[in-house]
Amino acid sequence: MAAHDNSEDPNYDVDVLIVGAGPTGLALAAQLAAFGASFRIIDRRQSPGTESRAIAIQPRTLEALRPFGVSGELVAAGHPARELHLHLPEETLEMDLFDTGLEDSAFQQLLFLSQAETERILTRHLLSRRVSIERGAELQDLERLDPEDPFAGMEAKIQRMDRGIERIRARYVVGADGAESTVRSKAGMDWRGGAYPDTFILADLEIDGAEPDAVHSYPTEDGFLFLFPLAGAATWRMIAIKPPHKPATLETLQELADTFSHGALKVRDPQWISTFRLSHQVAEYFQQGSVFLAGDAAHVHSPVAAQGMNTGIQDALNLGWKLALGARGLASDELIDSYDAERRPVGRDVVSTTDRIFKLATSRNGLKKLPRTKLLPAVAPKAMAWDGLRSRLFRTMAQFNVNYRGSSIVDAGSSRLPHLLARGPRPGDRLPDADVIQQKRERRLQDLVATPGFSVLLSGPGWPQDTPHQLRAALPQLAGLLNIQQLTAGSSLLADAPGLIKDVSGLAFHRLGLSSRRPELLIIRPDGYVGYRSGGLHITAAVEYLQRLTRNSEVEPAAGNARPGSAA
Repeated sequence: MAAHDNSEDPNYDVDVLIVGAGPTGLALAAQLAAFGASFRIIDRRQSPGTESRAIAIQPRTLEALRPFGVSGELVAAGHPARELHLHLPEETLEMDLFDTGLEDSAFQQLLFLSQAETERILTRHLLSRRVSIERGAELQDLERLDPEDPFAGMEAKIQRMDRGIERIRARYVVGADGAESTVRSKAGMDWRGGAYPDTFILADLEIDGAEPDAVHSYPTEDGFLFLFPLAGAATWRMIAIKPPHKPATLETLQELADTFSHGALKVRDPQWISTFRLSHQVAEYFQQGSVFLAGDAAHVHSPVAAQGMNTGIQDALNLGWKLALGARGLASDELIDSYDAERRPVGRDVVSTTDRIFKLATSRNGLKKLPRTKLLPAVAPKAMAWDGLRSRLFRTMAQFNVNYRGSSIVDAGSSRLPHLLARGPRPGDRLPDADVIQQKRERRLQDLVATPGFSVLLSGPGWPQDTPHQLRAALPQLAGLLNIQQLTAGSSLLADAPGLIKDVSGLAFHRLGLSSRRPELLIIRPDGYVGYRSGGLHITAAVEYLQRLTRNSEVEPAAGNARPGSAA
């Protein structure tokens, strides 16, 4: 039983029911636990997965998981790949990976790690918070607590392997239960897209003849073969299109290796071999009333560019803090609704982009294979020598370019310079990172704002000493959820004070687009994105912004006639 299983509201057994304990569900549980929300996390599997499945962790995901203290453990357990070897018919191109464009992050590598190990590390973190995963518990049905009100919460019917049927009443239900999501089906959410015609074969095994610490790609007229470095029981992950009528055996893998590498590779000692079909699908909506979808339950696509698990984890971390605030009666309707508005466009873009890339990589039909067989050999060397293009490509792959600029819950004060003139991240952008000093210790800026709640960053001269007190007095509903700090440029010899961050190198000011001569205020959301930004010493508009997101905080929601987290 989870430690966080008792809701203070007698109308609910729990604030959030998470269905599915893969990386998405585990990340959501970690964020809810950080906020002290009541939740339960169930999974129909009797035991954790052992297959490697998703193996790539992007830099933005490592950033997003930092508040839970697991990123360092993931990096220590994983295998960074710093090169891509593109094996073309006439030559092999060796290209650095993530060597440019990621300077504003502590994580500048594509990390390969078995999904089973990622899940193990996240699970161990939850156990340290006295949260356990309820395994052997399968969702059978969902019903609204009030048939007339889709926002009044849900009752879940759970089939437990150990003690029969259990019913759980929850304010919110989150389906993180994969592509065949029962939550999505029971909530009646449409699933749109299609399947690819080919069957793929993959294996975790040993390979002789492949240079270590690199990703290897073998594009030919017959399709492709990829090799990814792993850490753990096997050294390599191999993936290719399975020839028709061939069994999933080591002999078939060797035939593929011979075809694509012209006999340069020898495969052996497989840990496991599997086949799978791929599809490109996305849910019509990520929210319906009190029910939400995240991860593969919301979007599935090909594994090219290693976006899938990472997108799912960031779905979870966009949603978790909003539900946690909603469970406290602190979230406006606008804040709860923003999950679908912010994450569904991201999911659609990932599905669309990976679909186009995948078809270019796999098509064996006429003109469609020309970009791979003719254009790629001609263009790749020149393109990869262009630092600006590589920087943009790597930032996109790392998911640093994901933003919520059009969201209704981000805003800029009227004193903020127009976007064309302003520097640094705009409201809705990821907060860049930099080395800073606090209390005579070297720290990372992202670490200092990685707290459950909103972080207010004051910069530049002139801020009255009592500004933090004014902000807290104006926002009593955010007691314990408001982290206020001041960023100053200058020497490490300056006097220390609580909440003072020193930017000795000037990189934080530069990356944030700040001036040491001009005061500005930034509000950082709990998921690490800039929610609000304004110039000048006035705090009224910033207070109004946070009040707008939490405007229902003084009214306790009534079950059956109000949305969870909203006024009756």
